[in-house]
Amino acid sequence: MPDHIYDKKALIARLEAYVGKTFEMIDNKGMFDNVQKYNLQKGIAGSVVEQCIFDYPPDTKQEADLIILDGEKSVKTELKTTGMLIQEKPKRHYVAKEPMSITAVGVYDIAEQKFETSHFWEKLQHMLIIYYYYSASHAVSAYEYKDFSMVGYEFHEFSKEDKEVLKKDWEYVRSLCAEVVSHHTGPKDKAWKDAVKQEYIDVHGRLRRLLSYVDLAPKFPPRFRLKKTTVSSMIAKHFGYELEQLPGKYSSISDIDFKCRELTRLYAGQTIGQLIKKFNLELLTDGKLSMKGVAERIVIAMFGGKAHKLNQIELFERFGLIGKTIAFTSTGGRTEDMKLYHMDFDELTRQTIIEDDGTERPITFEDSEMYAYFADHELLCIMFKESPQNLIQKYKTNSLSSNVFVGFKRLVFSDEFIDTKVRKLWEDTRNKVLKHTLVDVVQKRKDGSIIVLKNGEVSSAPNFMKSSENVVFMRGSGIDSSRKNKTESVNGICMLPQYVWIKGTSVVDELKRTPEI
Repeated sequence: MPDHIYDKKALIARLEAYVGKTFEMIDNKGMFDNVQKYNLQKGIAGSVVEQCIFDYPPDTKQEADLIILDGEKSVKTELKTTGMLIQEKPKRHYVAKEPMSITAVGVYDIAEQKFETSHFWEKLQHMLIIYYYYSASHAVSAYEYKDFSMVGYEFHEFSKEDKEVLKKDWEYVRSLCAEVVSHHTGPKDKAWKDAVKQEYIDVHGRLRRLLSYVDLAPKFPPRFRLKKTTVSSMIAKHFGYELEQLPGKYSSISDIDFKCRELTRLYAGQTIGQLIKKFNLELLTDGKLSMKGVAERIVIAMFGGKAHKLNQIELFERFGLIGKTIAFTSTGGRTEDMKLYHMDFDELTRQTIIEDDGTERPITFEDSEMYAYFADHELLCIMFKESPQNLIQKYKTNSLSSNVFVGFKRLVFSDEFIDTKVRKLWEDTRNKVLKHTLVDVVQKRKDGSIIVLKNGEVSSAPNFMKSSENVVFMRGSGIDSSRKNKTESVNGICMLPQYVWIKGTSVVDELKRTPEI
């Protein structure tokens, strides 16, 4: 049993006194003056909270941290400290900085556990979450955390519906580990553990298509984590940023799959024009249709929502689904290249990472935002097929309006894709920036002539990896490459904001290998 006992009313009064204060102001033990001397088992933020607010030493026990007395109730409670960033769109709000680490998986013995008495549920059943604002735009040292402020706290308990999702996730992990362990007999010595470990590493990627609220940290031994998107959903509710709630009950990813199958049965084969009329949508902007805007509004309407963007829907945020519109050619071929996310060059080029125990080590690909994006997110691909040009001409229809809804696929990138294609881009981009081999290249046509913009400027772009070199690549995004639009600067080179993209043909290939929902 934890021996850190607090009366809830007195604890609330204590916490209220710290809200709005920086960690330097909270630090009453001189931790930032002697940061190298402290055992930062939970990082500097968590350590300051534990030792300065709650006044207890580092605690590495696997059981819950606190006992909170609330009237006649005595509640075992896990203390969590988590950072938040500010996201500007669709409106300014807090989002999670990173996933929330929960507890070790216990690959070798989880098969012998039950969910209700597992360390996993004990950690999640009752939580006291301390929220702080990570106000830096880049990775910082432990000492620099002194300027970050505690902005709130929450006594968090998951709903019955959320508990069911977490239970299903835990059972998926338990089942896989049990299967792996069952394949290896003999004494449970080092050789046995090594064999189990290797098989787990080989097959654990199967879980990514199944897990809803949690993921597993990529290293061995693995740890349960609440997904970054799950934590962001918790933050949104606590701080009053409410996303649209869709009608219906969705307690797992499989429930969303079921709904997608139902929508496909109802609407597959209908054109965008027909669906616009079906849902009475007003989607013309300056007399034109935007494929992305139209497809998103149609899909939201199919699910019974009214928002304009998929990222305004709580359901998709909660399960970490990123909606992407795919328009195949009439023969099922190449679609447009897919833009994913804006590159954070400060994050890309950081040299070291601080572990939970305070030790510092060199950064690896698996620590990167690029790895996390591809490993932790799933793309809900909303598929349309372009009508043949002869039909468009015959019926004199708008080419976009005549696109036909096909259905949905949930795209989860394979370990092989991440470890080859994605890693290649990460290493190439990082090396060019760190080794100062990044140069601004004058853009030329195939015949060798220089491209000149309408305003008379010569077109140029940095020599980041292109789609001709790798299916995952970098490309700037802007109206054109004129100087006024080059708002980003890397190594002194002005450029358009840079995004990670996937080549359209690769998206088609991945979808062909992806099972139907």
